[in-house]
Amino acid sequence: MIRRVLHVVTLCAATALVAFTFLPLVQTEWWAVRLLDFPRLHWAISLVVVGVGLLLFPPTARWLTGLVLAAILLALTVNVAILWPYRPDGAGHVEACPADRRLSVLIANVQLGNPNATGLVETVRNADPDLFLAMETDAWWDGALDPLRERMPNVLKRITGSYYGIELYSRLPLVNGEIRHLAKRDTPAIVTGVTMRTGETVDFVGLHPKPPLPWQSSLGRDAELYAAAGILNERVEPGILAGDLNATPWEIAVERMRRLSGLVDPRRGYGYVATWNAGSSWLRWPLDQIFHEGGFETVSIERLDAFGSDHFPYLARLCRRTDASIDPVSH
Repeated sequence: MIRRVLHVVTLCAATALVAFTFLPLVQTEWWAVRLLDFPRLHWAISLVVVGVGLLLFPPTARWLTGLVLAAILLALTVNVAILWPYRPDGAGHVEACPADRRLSVLIANVQLGNPNATGLVETVRNADPDLFLAMETDAWWDGALDPLRERMPNVLKRITGSYYGIELYSRLPLVNGEIRHLAKRDTPAIVTGVTMRTGETVDFVGLHPKPPLPWQSSLGRDAELYAAAGILNERVEPGILAGDLNATPWEIAVERMRRLSGLVDPRRGYGYVATWNAGSSWLRWPLDQIFHEGGFETVSIERLDAFGSDHFPYLARLCRRTDASIDPVSH
């Protein structure tokens, strides 16, 4: 009797996991469905576990068990196919880059209310990036990050008094920097040029759309992503888009954003690199993103140590490609 109950429970769990795999493929803006796209790795692992579990039961209701096992195999294939580009095979990355053509970008959602500013300041100093984007800052965090001005004197920021304060610290000169509200949302974004050591200017867009709420629509967040892509697409200089996008890199809206502006994801060929949730050892996926246009190549990406926030800091080291190596259609 107990084995039969366990068998039924396992069949139900398998059916749910299959549904969770396929539902996000439906074109919908309902966050309750979009959220199911985040834990693709977890669905894949769980499908393997329940599939093995079904094989351990005696051969009762063979047709039903066989049907469910076939669905598990199909769902597992879908999840693996989606995650496959994020395997660490080293493709698409460069090892050598002249010092004057390097550009390092560090981003961190500080988590409003997190008191460990000292840990983050120390992390930034050790990483020594050219650009540091801090998100979810308030007046307290703004004061706590002030010591970074010693090495990174060029600052562009907007303190909102809410979860959407955003600040950019730069050791390189900023050109025509401004705060924009993309898609008429109350979440400020940073849009600026950055003068590299070679003297040329590249573009940078930093943003932090609102996080998902299951009973709301994802249209607002999606509109911000598309607007940010549109900014880069309008500009001639190669650009970088970075921030806590509250989206995984394989989500439909992010894929569409990347196609609109020709953005490259450094995680492809480098690894999964989960940046949320720092407070959990297993419930993690990549929500913080640093994308670049074809005028750059990736040297390395790195998740840095936790500092009390629910997000890990995320660091990308990029290389500005020489004119001779730039593909004119990659922009």
